[in-house]
Amino acid sequence: MRSIRVSIPLAATLGVMFSSGVGAAFADPVTITLNSWRTEDIAVWQDTILPAFEAKHPDIKVEFAPINTNEYNAAVQSQIEGGAGGDLITCRPFDVNREWIKRGYFESLEGLPGLANFDKTSRAAWSGADDKTYCLPVAAVLAGFYYNADIFKELGLKVPTTSAEFIDVLTAIKKDGRYTPLAYGSAESWQLAYNGLYSIGPAYWKGEEGRLGLIDGKKKLTDPEFVDAIAAFEAWKPFLPSGQESLNYADMTQLFTLGKAAILPDGSWDINQATSTGLNVGVFGPPVPKAGDKRYLQEMPDMGIGINAKSAHKDAAKTFLDWVAGPEFQELYVNAAPGFFAMSSKPVTYKNKLAQDFADLKKGAELTPRLALDRLSAGTPPLDDETWRLLQVMFTKSDVTPQQVATELQAGLASWYGPQKK
Repeated sequence: MRSIRVSIPLAATLGVMFSSGVGAAFADPVTITLNSWRTEDIAVWQDTILPAFEAKHPDIKVEFAPINTNEYNAAVQSQIEGGAGGDLITCRPFDVNREWIKRGYFESLEGLPGLANFDKTSRAAWSGADDKTYCLPVAAVLAGFYYNADIFKELGLKVPTTSAEFIDVLTAIKKDGRYTPLAYGSAESWQLAYNGLYSIGPAYWKGEEGRLGLIDGKKKLTDPEFVDAIAAFEAWKPFLPSGQESLNYADMTQLFTLGKAAILPDGSWDINQATSTGLNVGVFGPPVPKAGDKRYLQEMPDMGIGINAKSAHKDAAKTFLDWVAGPEFQELYVNAAPGFFAMSSKPVTYKNKLAQDFADLKKGAELTPRLALDRLSAGTPPLDDETWRLLQVMFTKSDVTPQQVATELQAGLASWYGPQKK
């Protein structure tokens, strides 16, 4: 179902018995609306999540009112600027959300008890310039490598843990000749960044040390650790399918699910698709440059939920968000939508084996979001967009080097981003 539903808060009168708003009982039933871009989650919310909440809070009814993904940002902005919009708004991470905070769209969540379940890193994607949190972290996605376990067994391969072992595995698969080493192509530039460079790169630029270093201007994209990361990504090129320049994201997944490729670099959100044909699929994390190095894992905050500052039902909305912050919601959601992961400090059990395998990759690893989405893409040219573009150029033209990519990325960022102009 991809139709658009626009929700406007109901004009029902709110009777509040407790001024705190969290855990309050309401004299009359209250209906609140939740806007989201995930139209594919209608059944998840209506059949599983909302009945569980309403069973504990019969005085609050929540209406899940999604808007088509491609129209979501514009629709939310239009509604809120017009004094309407849902009582609860699903929040994009980092720069988009920071602009919405600046415009005053959200009520601050400071003081919400459930916020204590999330550390500062988890809240960062939805915090404002005042360092206050305006959206509750709901779910994140991870990046790694799906692999065909039967092909690995057939060829006597071990899951690689270092960059050298990774290249050795790819070389062995290519030498055998029966399978494509990597189901990967460059027709869609976004995934070159999200499933490629941003996945393996943190092991080179040391996760948050490198990302925050760019933000505060202490590091530059021409520093050796960033150039080395781009070079490690370029090393994949000999192991891609013939005609990879025209291979799009869906083609990559199909090549893997048909058993024609051994490894698929991808995100956790693709769990259902990667296992759709019944293959024996495993997952491994990004290799480290050398044995004994610290492991890093890309955990991208995907969605949060905030309270519309113009909502007439803020206390009911706070009651709902406090429940969302707890383990009951977290476990319900991540198991109804495999591939999305709880950001709370509370333990969660994943019923989907591959989802649990992905979650296990977090153990002992430093988690870090995508490199360029926090402040570094708020100007022109956006670093994220430039990364997409230049990686695609590197993967389609043989004379473009990692150093050239890094140099052009740095020049673009330094042209508008103050801390990089130093």
